[in-house]
Amino acid sequence: MKSIVKEIVDKNPFAGGRKVPLLLLCAVFLLKNWSCQSGHYFDAEISHNLMKMGSVEPELLIGEWDILKFAYTADGEIISNESNFKNNFKLKIPAAPTPIDDDGSGRWRLSARNSIYFICTLDGNLIDIEFRLSTYMNVPAPHEEYDASFALANAYSFVIKGNELIIYFPKIKDKGLLSQCTLIEGKNLLILKKVKP
Repeated sequence: MKSIVKEIVDKNPFAGGRKVPLLLLCAVFLLKNWSCQSGHYFDAEISHNLMKMGSVEPELLIGEWDILKFAYTADGEIISNESNFKNNFKLKIPAAPTPIDDDGSGRWRLSARNSIYFICTLDGNLIDIEFRLSTYMNVPAPHEEYDASFALANAYSFVIKGNELIIYFPKIKDKGLLSQCTLIEGKNLLILKKVKP
């Protein structure tokens, strides 16, 4: 009789303290399945899909980039809703990732009306760009300079597709700042084109 009971218990996936881990595993699977079917993608999934488009080699970031446009992706595969920049802004990347240095020579520089400096850390295609310094010239809001700097400061991941750099930023953290922008609302991609190696 004991062997029959033991066999029934062993076949029961919820026996012997396995109930909670199995229920958690089922919940994660159902949530992931629902999110993909309903069109709700998470930042990691979008970044993974973007990475399939090209390269994430850090040395390919080094050079001078024209900021071309904003766009939107819901899944990291289809890019739509593009808005071109009217002003000619450049992003100069002397090093990637940014070395910790005293003189700031490795900092990324956004050349707009102001010169805005950033430092960057990388982990695969994940990117963290932090604001460091600006010349603080008076730029009336709204202005594309705010759009570009907010997108960079909220960057999550990147991919290099040919001579294009695509930076994914999930959201602007400070919603009150959107009033200073002209292009960024409803967008989550910043697209740049390499002009100098």
